[in-house]
Amino acid sequence: PQPPQPPQPPQPPQPPPPPPPPQPPQPPQAVAEASSTTAATVASVLPSDSTQIGAVSKHSGKRRPASVDLQGADFHPGAVPKRHGIAKTAGKQSRPPKMSTQASQSVDFVTASPRRTLSRDESPQRSPQGSESPPDLSSDPLYMLIGELTDDPVCQDGVIQDARLTEVLTRLWDGVARKPKDWVVAWQAMVIPMDKQTEVLKKFLNLAFMQTEDPELAPLVAAELCKAHKIKTRSMEEALISFGPNLDGIVAMNEDAWHVYSNFLVHVSPKPAASGWGWSRVGWSWTVWWQFVEKCTQSLDPSRAYDVIALILRLIQDREGQPLGQLPSWTEGVKLQKVIEKLSDLSGSEHVEVLDRLSLQGVDTDGLASLCCLE
Repeated sequence: PQPPQPPQPPQPPQPPPPPPPPQPPQPPQAVAEASSTTAATVASVLPSDSTQIGAVSKHSGKRRPASVDLQGADFHPGAVPKRHGIAKTAGKQSRPPKMSTQASQSVDFVTASPRRTLSRDESPQRSPQGSESPPDLSSDPLYMLIGELTDDPVCQDGVIQDARLTEVLTRLWDGVARKPKDWVVAWQAMVIPMDKQTEVLKKFLNLAFMQTEDPELAPLVAAELCKAHKIKTRSMEEALISFGPNLDGIVAMNEDAWHVYSNFLVHVSPKPAASGWGWSRVGWSWTVWWQFVEKCTQSLDPSRAYDVIALILRLIQDREGQPLGQLPSWTEGVKLQKVIEKLSDLSGSEHVEVLDRLSLQGVDTDGLASLCCLE
């Protein structure tokens, strides 16, 4: 017989297997619905058994919380969000919990499209409507002329180059200067010394007297030069006086050449109140202007000087749209009396005859007789 086996010692009880570690809470589906990118990201990290509200975990056998409140939540590892109750109303979608500033910023970083940063040499693009390229002045005749004057001036070492000056003025007359302001720009580029202004103005007026297509352009240009302080009124006065003795010969070639005197003097007359023409300048009163008129016409033949002043009166009347005897700027003081007296001296006739002659020349003399004490 076999000897009896010794009894086996009792086996110690096996410890139960450790429960699986609890899964960290994940953001609710409300965050995942922000964009497709966030939905895919959240779906990849949520366990497959937690997609339903109140689902039971297969591993732990415990029911998971229905939803998590993200208010005050922190998406850093180890942060524990607060629990949120399940919506009790059936058939209505539960209102997504409010997100904290930090959580919303985290979602923005996920859902926002990446911004392209501009390099240092790259400039931001502008809309086609607001972007306007600057005009190309390289082919502009005036711009080209100004550039030429830098290398080939009209005045060198204080001496006017007559041939060069004639060339520049002719080009300006032929269309390089399209408006009076262009003449101002060109005159500044010529850099004319103050003591040479009268000499250059003589050349300018010599060309202007021969212009028959637009006789008002030359006096307008001269007036703009005075108003822009590019020339002195004294220089223009000296230039006009120099042509006085020879004006009859000029009129033989252009019968309206003497209109330059009248038009220029009207352009620089004191600006009337509430009018858009004339010259507004400190100290430039009617008395100062009238003295300027008498000086500019002193070298003219008396009959020609009479015509110049009579044309001045008619041009001012046309600009104002009413007779001079009804204009406050002319009826104040003894302005009209001085004018009638000057015309009487130039013509050697009485005041009544002066008024009759003015009426024939287009000047409305209504009210002048009473103002001049002729009735």
